[in-house]
Amino acid sequence: MTEPASVIVVDDHALFRMGVSQTIALNENLRVVAEGASRQDSLDLVALHQPAIVLLDISMPGGGVAAAREIHERWPDVKVVMLTVSEDDEDVLEALEAGASGYILKGIAAKELIDALTTVQRGSTYLSPTMGSKLVAAMKGRTQSRTDGDPFSELSVKERNVLECVGRGMGNQAIAAETGTTLRTVKFHVSRLLRKLDAKNRIELALIAQKISEAPRKNG
Repeated sequence: MTEPASVIVVDDHALFRMGVSQTIALNENLRVVAEGASRQDSLDLVALHQPAIVLLDISMPGGGVAAAREIHERWPDVKVVMLTVSEDDEDVLEALEAGASGYILKGIAAKELIDALTTVQRGSTYLSPTMGSKLVAAMKGRTQSRTDGDPFSELSVKERNVLECVGRGMGNQAIAAETGTTLRTVKFHVSRLLRKLDAKNRIELALIAQKISEAPRKNG
């Protein structure tokens, strides 16, 4: 039997934190290993438990985005998911640029919370559905200039294949199966794509891929 993915929940509202932990406990594939209430708590607990996922309140003492950034830098294998009441575009973009793999709104149904954590655990990115169109519009504005020079033409065939898969929302495991390569190779290509296309995170990379696919191809 597969070991449940470990989760740390950090929120300064104790009753809300308890409710989130109880919801997660209902799913056999997830297991809460610790709880905290601040940025410092999140850093201490991640260092101690090395969880699969850390769920952070964006407005907790010390700042959720600051915590996300430091966790992503120090423990890149730990998936960060933000839990917040804010639907502000800049908050979302800042969280994603800090390394968050998920952004979900407080008040969501239990099933959506579990779906979000499961999606992130599998290597994909999750955004609350209500954030969709607003965020895509904001990020497309940021990525427009990166597609004007047709960067697609500078990529290798393997990089193009991986980029296309990212644009379709596929996680690394699924991309490895699709392209017939190893997970390690896929991670290598994704890292190179992020650097070559100057993307801050996987969502920006996916939007760049979609923009490129929509653009007319240059001859030659």
